[in-house]
Amino acid sequence: MERPTWKEYPWKAAFHLIFVLGGAGLVLMIAGFLLGRPTLWMVGALLVVSVVVMLPRRAAVDAVSIEEPNPAEKDPAPRPTPACSVCEATGTGDVESLVQQMLAQDRYTLLLRPQIVANLDEAQFAKVIEALWQHMTLVPDGEVTLGPADEISDDEMSDSRAARTAKQHVVRVKRFFLDRYPVTNRQYFEFVAGGGYQQMSLWDETVLAAVLDFVDRTGEPGPRFWKNGCFLEGTEDHPVVGVCWHEAVAYAHWVGKRLPSDAEWVKAGVWPVPVANQHRIQRKYPWGDDMDRSRANLWGSGPGGVVGIREFSDGVSVGGVHQLIGNVWEWTNSNFHGGEHPFGKLTFMTPMKSIRGGAFDTYFENQATCQFQSGDSALARKRNVGFRLAIGVCDLVLDYSAVAPSNETDRYEDPVPETAAVDVGDRGENDDEMGHPEVARGEEVPA
Repeated sequence: MERPTWKEYPWKAAFHLIFVLGGAGLVLMIAGFLLGRPTLWMVGALLVVSVVVMLPRRAAVDAVSIEEPNPAEKDPAPRPTPACSVCEATGTGDVESLVQQMLAQDRYTLLLRPQIVANLDEAQFAKVIEALWQHMTLVPDGEVTLGPADEISDDEMSDSRAARTAKQHVVRVKRFFLDRYPVTNRQYFEFVAGGGYQQMSLWDETVLAAVLDFVDRTGEPGPRFWKNGCFLEGTEDHPVVGVCWHEAVAYAHWVGKRLPSDAEWVKAGVWPVPVANQHRIQRKYPWGDDMDRSRANLWGSGPGGVVGIREFSDGVSVGGVHQLIGNVWEWTNSNFHGGEHPFGKLTFMTPMKSIRGGAFDTYFENQATCQFQSGDSALARKRNVGFRLAIGVCDLVLDYSAVAPSNETDRYEDPVPETAAVDVGDRGENDDEMGHPEVARGEEVPA
């Protein structure tokens, strides 16, 4: 049988080392004691001590290698040609070229803003709408219950059920579009190549001093684990990771979207169905109420790392959103207060932002549900945290007939299918002067 190696099977090799050296040490200690040979006993004791001392160090090295992939492990991918470079090379600055560039950069929602959409002809508008429905899905408006899921059986104490229910609260969410997939390395590359890290208007003033530190392994602006300003080979369609919350927000501003709120993210996953007495039936997982690790990239069900966004497609939600559970945690626009902690809300020395969904290294099933919330520092740039984006329906012009000046009063008429059964809302009152929705809309209502 082939002997396990540290590189391929670190823990099997550890047990092999324990068995060989530790066993030999114990045999020598016993022999030295029985034969009255202190030398043998000391040699055996040294072997045992060496195993005890060396093993934790070896394990620590392996833990670091898992947390921080070896920079020499992969080379940067062949640098793609950014969409902005293609437009500059043609030397044309007409509307058609600009539309094509922004579609290639996945900035289609900017083209549907009321301030811009009037510049599009009907054919261009149709292309933009097609891109919107291809990349995003509509989540209807309605109420969603946040907080720990009620998993207490009828046989358990009623006060336990009451304590669980007390931590729940209901939020009314206006309809919105949500990305079908997490933002990929290739999509984020357009932001980097387009000078996103140099456009200070995209960043919050409080974090401007830290933007210079948002660099990759080679010191170039970009996600933490990239090289030379480019993603690694073979990871083009992987969710972008190694980006902090502020980087996700800056990218969202650049493409004309925003991070979803906690309530929006949960609603897209649990897909609430109203029932009698103001209650709602909510799914525990996007695919149903039973854990199925074959539907999500979690500990024990995947390759042990981030995979492409189209993997584990059986875990898709009712609304067509992929990988809400597993692969990478996802930043949301909400703050994290540890609300599900037994002692209630917590105060942290460092402001925390909410993350949802679990990742490829999530072991516990209760952390891989639509309801589970965790948090991290807004400056954390980890290998298992990415993001996807959202935008309110009321922030977009979705009917070309509303563009004509004669139809100004009907400007926000909704062209979405009647089966969606949702109404048009007003423009987000939390949008800033640049049209960036800073706070996801949602109103908390009594449970």
